Formats: sequence, C-alpha cells, structure tokens
Amino acid sequence: MIRKRTIVFAVELAFLLGCLIFFWQRFRELGRGEEGSYELYDRHYVMITGREDSDFWDRVYESAVAEGKKRGAYVERFGEDLAVEYRRNDLLKMAMQASVDGIIVPGDEEEETIAILQDIVEQGIPVVNVLQDSTGSIRQCFVGNNSYNLGQDYGNQILNLLAERENAAGTDGGTKEPARVLVLVDENRTDTSQNLILLGIRETLENAGENADSVSVETSPVDNSRGFSSEEAIRDIFLKAGKLPDILVCLSAVHTRCAYQAAVDYNKVGIVQMLGYYDSDAILEAVSKNILYSTIALDTEQMGRLCVQALDEYMETGYTNNYMAVDTQLITSEEAGRLVQER
Repeated sequence: MIRKRTIVFAVELAFLLGCLIFFWQRFRELGRGEEGSYELYDRHYVMITGREDSDFWDRVYESAVAEGKKRGAYVERFGEDLAVEYRRNDLLKMAMQASVDGIIVPGDEEEETIAILQDIVEQGIPVVNVLQDSTGSIRQCFVGNNSYNLGQDYGNQILNLLAERENAAGTDGGTKEPARVLVLVDENRTDTSQNLILLGIRETLENAGENADSVSVETSPVDNSRGFSSEEAIRDIFLKAGKLPDILVCLSAVHTRCAYQAAVDYNKVGIVQMLGYYDSDAILEAVSKNILYSTIALDTEQMGRLCVQALDEYMETGYTNNYMAVDTQLITSEEAGRLVQER
C-alpha cells in the first residue's frame, strides 16, 4: 500500500513539475519580442492540435491569429516548440490550470477527453471543437464540415469515375466487372465523422442506381500513431498483387500524400484512380498532373476565423451557435492547375 501511494505521488509530482516547466517556458516566450515594444490583449485563447496534418493546422492557426488581432485576443498555439511532447489531454489540463479565456481543440469521443472538457466548461472556460467534435461533451461550439455532405461529394466523384470506366469498357468491347472502391480511414479516430462520410458515399451510389453487382465500397484502417505507419500501411495496399482497388478515397492530407507518392513509386498512376483531401501545394500539383483525379479542400481561413468568432461571441453574450459550418471546395485538374499558377 505504501509503495502504491509512493508511485501515485511520484506521478502527480512529475505532472506538476511538467506544468511548471511548461508555464515557465511560455512565460519567457511571451516576454520576448522586439526591444521596447509590447502588445496588450483583452483575452487569451489557446489552440491545441496534434502534429499530424501540420500544414493544415498551420493555416487554421494563422487565420485564428489574424482574427484574434482584429478582436484584441491573443491566440496561442499551446504545446508547440517544447522539449517534451505532451498528450493533448495533458495540454487541456494545463490550459485549464492556466485559466485561459478560451480553448480551441479537435474533439473525440473518448471518456477521458469528454470528462476533461466537462471540467473545463464548468470552470467557466468556453471550448470550441474544430474539425472533429466531442458530441458527448458540453462544449460551446463545433466548427467543421458536414461529414455526410462530404461523403456525398466523394460519392459524386466516384460516379463520374464509374461513368468514365463504363465508357472505356464499352469502347474496348470488354466485360464490365464490379468496381472496387477502397476508403482509407484513421483507425485511431473515435468520433463518428468517418462513418457519416461512408454513409454519404454509399447512399449517393445507391440513389444513382449503383448496387453490389456494379460497385463495392470497402474500408482500410490506417494507423497514424507511429511515425511512417501511414506510409507503410498505404504502400502495402499497392504491393498486394491482384488486389488493387479501382478507386482509392483519402480522408486526410497525410493519407492523400502517401497515396499519390505510392502510386508514383510503384507505377500505378492511372491504374488506381485516387480522390484526395486538402489543397496543399503538393496535392494541387498531383491533381494538375492527373495523379489524383480530384481533391476536396476545407476553407482553413474560414475555419480559424469562425473559431475565434465563436469564442468571442460566447464571452460577450453567454451563448453562441452550437455548430458553424465550414465551406468545402471540389478541385479538379483544371482548377488545380490554375491554383498552382496563382500561388
């Protein structure tokens, strides 16, 4: 019993020391700046994100910072550039202990996360879930896209590819075999968004008259928890002889990048048609070269701006919209070429 108490005390002490080191580092960083200059802010908001899809989150954060400056709020990327990599839930606890004015964070359905968000809101700190929701929590607002509608967008692109495939089969006089659609899903995500996307895809195909004899929709879980695990899992798909999908659907920027790189490396461009996600320079280049058939991008500028607006609205009025929708854009080859030239 004494040994167990000692272990518990040691763990709590280590967490407390971690918090003290974290806050000291942040204090020093906030105190730095141009000599003789400083800025005053009315509110201090923090954004907590994972390290995956870093380019995506960088753009969301830049937008949130810009909107915060307009409104007199300092938006901090909480947990970045630290010697120790903390879990997201640990960062949430630290932000609560720091008594920040608002928190922006991707959600999930884990019991631990929901319990922490409950404690944060009960302490009077508003929470905005971004991109991924914690539907079982009492967060103030969710800023993201409609997952079912996103699935419908993917479904319509699949229908376009099926039509092109049928026309090619008719021209060649060949027999049309059932098309195989493979959707890459993140096996570590616990929210319902991926299921809603799949529902949107399947119902769009069914409503268009497609059935199991003409197309099958399957999923392939991808582990994002380890470095290079996504690359390994997706490359394995391309290395399975005779089991290649006709259409590969990617639901994240990381999966999109890994998929088109694997298609190039293994000379499968055009053999596997790929639908991507996000609009980084590299992804747009792949779409413009027809390595990717198309990609769907979220408006990251709008996403960051709406997060800060939701926090401000709640701070000023005591309420805000439960859900704020973010626009999406379907980008095909011609549009991607134009965007690449503009950037």
